[in-house]
Amino acid sequence: MNADPTAEAKSLADLQEQARNWWVRVHSGTMDTVEHSRFQTWLKANPLHQSAFEDINSLWRELDGIKDLIADVMPATKPKPRRNAHWRWAIPALAACLLVAVLYPSASIMLRTDIAETRTVQLMDGSTVQLNSETALSINITPTTRELTLLQGEAQFTVSPDPNRPFKVRAGNGIVTALGTAFNVRHNRQGVEVTVTEHRVAVKLDGNPANQTTETIVAQGQQVAYDPDNGLSAVKTVDTHIATAWQRGKLVVQDKPLGEVLAELNHYHRGYFIVSDPAIAQHRINGVFNTDNPIGALNAIEKFQHLHSTRLSHYLVLLHR
Repeated sequence: MNADPTAEAKSLADLQEQARNWWVRVHSGTMDTVEHSRFQTWLKANPLHQSAFEDINSLWRELDGIKDLIADVMPATKPKPRRNAHWRWAIPALAACLLVAVLYPSASIMLRTDIAETRTVQLMDGSTVQLNSETALSINITPTTRELTLLQGEAQFTVSPDPNRPFKVRAGNGIVTALGTAFNVRHNRQGVEVTVTEHRVAVKLDGNPANQTTETIVAQGQQVAYDPDNGLSAVKTVDTHIATAWQRGKLVVQDKPLGEVLAELNHYHRGYFIVSDPAIAQHRINGVFNTDNPIGALNAIEKFQHLHSTRLSHYLVLLHR
């Protein structure tokens, strides 16, 4: 290899180069036990290492998928002398370059969490992101930019200061720019909710809808929501301890409809909680529940709301009168 893959990545390009170097070594068939141990250490050192290595694997799976197409478009030729054997590698190498250009136009890395999974990752710039369950986050950090996209779910961002590279998070139809340290972004079907836990952020929406505010500043202890139909809400003061309870394994519910509470619990349950009657779905719920025990939360709701349930094991639970 040209570089020591165990060295700490200083940028996204460094990380991807390390992943490519390790991929070549792993598939060379010549790794000894010491080098294999070094590879495992590198892989486990940071979740971003695992993601980068999986991206390289995905790239080569794509290349395998088009090799027959490459063969189809190449003209039939007679066997070449051995001195031209290197041309066997030219077409696959060219195809790999094309795939890199298509699959990695912005050299971004994707982080995902599954149902009932949370994850904390330190980014290459020193910032930290904590992902709630069922969250997808695209990360693009270069020497000149820090741009992330929250595709779905919820994440808490603790930002490392860098005045030359603003830290921006796109979610839905808006962009959140850090003006300080820490903030929480939640992105679901209803829209986006931004809660600031330290310092301030700037929120700016795409476009310029008539008679709608498109920019605002949100300070510590405040929250704002937005969506394409309604634009920005008014900034309001909230209890950030409640808004970020998920980070401590808690779901705090204050006068919320039962339907919304069940939708929240479903993020932490490998199955489905549903309600049969729209009227029941509007029952108001208060409580503090453990996200690692959604069945226990459901049992408590069923008891205190005087409801009944029909269950197909724990996978499917129907609440009814």
